[in-house]
Amino acid sequence: MKYFIITGTSRGIGESLVKILLNDGNNQVICISRGMSENINFDLGLKPGNVLNFSFDLNNLTDIESLFESVFSLINEDDVDSIYLINNAGILSPIGPIEETISEDVIRNINVNLIAPILLTSNFIRYTNNWEIDKRVLNISSGSAKYLLSSQSPYSTAKAGLDSFTKSIYLEQKEKPYPVKVASVYPGVIETKLQAEIRSTSKEKFPYVELFNQLFEEGKLQTPLDTAEKLIQLLMSSDYGKETLVEELS
Repeated sequence: MKYFIITGTSRGIGESLVKILLNDGNNQVICISRGMSENINFDLGLKPGNVLNFSFDLNNLTDIESLFESVFSLINEDDVDSIYLINNAGILSPIGPIEETISEDVIRNINVNLIAPILLTSNFIRYTNNWEIDKRVLNISSGSAKYLLSSQSPYSTAKAGLDSFTKSIYLEQKEKPYPVKVASVYPGVIETKLQAEIRSTSKEKFPYVELFNQLFEEGKLQTPLDTAEKLIQLLMSSDYGKETLVEELS
C-alpha cells in the first residue's frame, strides 16, 4: 500500500490532492489539518476507509513530534510499499510593509511556512530511516521565493528558506543507503483562499493588488484540482528528486 501524509487538507490544493489519491483503493491518505473538508468523505467514488485525519495546528511546533508518534503508531511497516510526505499547508498573512505587521502574525507565518515543514520532514526521515522502500518528500513552495513583491516579506522569506532546506536535505540524503527523495515546487498562480486574501487587500498595504484582480477577472488562475493532478504526476515520476527545485509544473 502507498501511504501519503499531507498537510493543509481542509481546502484548496490539499483537499484536491486527497480527492485524487482516494480514487485508488491502494492508497492510504493521512491528513494533517486544523479542520477537515466535508467534501472528502462524501464525494462520489471516494473511499473514506482509506483516509485518516489528524486535527492539528502547525503553529504548535513543540507538539509535532507527538503528532508523528501518533501517525506512525498507525502504520505497519510490513504493509508499506512506499511512503510520501507532502508539506502543503501555508499561510500568506501578514500582508503589508513589515513595520506595520504584528509580531504574532510574523511568527505564525514563519512557523507554518518554514519551521513546521522542517520538523515534519525531520520526523518523517527519522521514522523511515531504515525502511528499504520508496520514500519521498514534496515541499510546496512559491514563486514568491524568487520573484519578490513588496508587502509579502515574511511569506517570501519563509518560502525561500523552504527551498534552501530542500536543497540541504538532498545533500544529506543522496549518500544514504535508503535515501528520501526530496523536491521543492512552485505550483503557479492558483485560485485558493490565499488568492482571495490577496485580492481583498487594500492597495495601500499591497501595491500589486490590481495585478492579481486582473488575473482573476481574466480567468488566468489555475484550479486547485488541475494543480493537484500535476503535483501528483511530479511526485510519482521516475525522475523525481533529480531536480530539487521545480519552478514550473508541466
